[in-house]
Amino acid sequence: MSTAPANRDSRMPAGIPYIISNEFAERFCFYGINAILSIYMVQFLHVGEAQATTWQSLFKSGAYFFPLVGAIVSDVFWGKFRTIITFSIAYSIGCAVLALTSDTTGLAIGLFLIAFGTGGIKPCVSTDVGDQFTSRNQHLIERAFSWFYLSINAGALISILLCPWLLQTSGPRWAFGIPAVAMALATLVFWLGRDRFAVVPPAGRQWLREVFSAEGAQLIGRLGIIYLFLAVFWSLFEQANGTTWTLQAQSSLMDKHLGFGIELLPAQIQFFNPLFILLLVPLFSYVIYPWLGKVWTVTPLRKIGIGFFVGALSFVLIAWIENRIQNGIVTSMWWQILAYAILTSGEVLVSVTALEYSYKQAPLRIKSFIMALYLLSLSVGNLLTAGVASNMVEPLQGVEVRTGAQTVLTLPAGSKFVPGQKIDFRGDNGVTVQQAGGKAAPLGGTYIVGEIREGQALLLDVVNRQPVAASGDFKAGSSVSTYKLVGPQFFMFFCYLMLGTGILWIFVATRVKEQTFVRQDA
Repeated sequence: MSTAPANRDSRMPAGIPYIISNEFAERFCFYGINAILSIYMVQFLHVGEAQATTWQSLFKSGAYFFPLVGAIVSDVFWGKFRTIITFSIAYSIGCAVLALTSDTTGLAIGLFLIAFGTGGIKPCVSTDVGDQFTSRNQHLIERAFSWFYLSINAGALISILLCPWLLQTSGPRWAFGIPAVAMALATLVFWLGRDRFAVVPPAGRQWLREVFSAEGAQLIGRLGIIYLFLAVFWSLFEQANGTTWTLQAQSSLMDKHLGFGIELLPAQIQFFNPLFILLLVPLFSYVIYPWLGKVWTVTPLRKIGIGFFVGALSFVLIAWIENRIQNGIVTSMWWQILAYAILTSGEVLVSVTALEYSYKQAPLRIKSFIMALYLLSLSVGNLLTAGVASNMVEPLQGVEVRTGAQTVLTLPAGSKFVPGQKIDFRGDNGVTVQQAGGKAAPLGGTYIVGEIREGQALLLDVVNRQPVAASGDFKAGSSVSTYKLVGPQFFMFFCYLMLGTGILWIFVATRVKEQTFVRQDA
């Protein structure tokens, strides 16, 4: 009598609901904070758009770098449960600091603790899903990871709608405070499931032997090459999560009326990414992949390669939108929503596939470390974005500012500016601008160039494109800068980078060998 069917267990492991519930609440916290961070820095701290993109990208880079620390602590010393609980406490403290302070020092401390905490638990939580399975129920791993990924995006979807609304109506304390409560709940839920988890003990010195063995080194080298390619995709993808796409949506030329009486806030546009994930993951899993499989062998590496080109296509559309905004043309937000649909399709092809692929490729005792290397690709991708945003800023010398009902810039001799080009002001320059509601604020952050005549340019508000009313005397030598990549050039730079990466991937992926490791029955 055949024993194969009898040895298959169709029940989902008991610890999975606690892990998924914990992930839902933690992702609510992280994505809620991330959704409003650039808007908070630009509107409340008055920093330039390039600087806000750089800071937020560095924050996310840290969040995806610290998984290396969490993985080593988990795999060598503490095990996954103790590591998750400990880093979650640091995470919760960081959220509280961010919610209760309103200066750059508090922002820096809070973001560091959040990045440290979320980074420390990331490789442990995702691998903890796989650790609940054995060879008897390994056929359920793909389903569990799909639910795990859906919980991530469900938490993100809710918080991305809620936190921008809280920021506008109730201010930063509530907007950051609600995610802080969610993180405390995430920690509690995981602790409540402590007796239901299958536990893989830390490997200790055995971990070092496996990592630095010939087989371990080959695996790390093989996956490391793949992760370098993934980093370019993440550089594009992460811009849709709180940075350049959100800042683009600030413009009044982006018509945010979607019909049916619905009008979105700029940061709420990010809601379409998790929404499309909820729709597209089942579509790809149960319709597109089986259909393709009838005519073509659908492998993980082929899915990833297709995702690269899909991601590049989304940036073509975003560059087109930016060109229209720069030229003063009103554009429906539905075009950016279409870009989100395209980019999210690329995410399903790349991210869900790479997450499962990374887990299956890693031997049991170094799975957290391999997942940390996978997450490091997101860190490198965000560093790439931060590097481009920072290095495209070009200081301007000899700029003069004439204040009044309309603020006029005298541009440096020989400079080539176009309407819609962005100008950043930093530091105390002696000029005060009048904001909506009669409030006054220092001239700081990003503005745009309006009409240009004989070396003089009208200064416009970056959101509403209205003349800026200002008073005071501009201090000579104050910090003024512009961007080397003007308008759509910024987005097309990343599009070309992704296309080149995708072409190179075709040649590299054919040389990669695959294998699978899952936990055996006791």
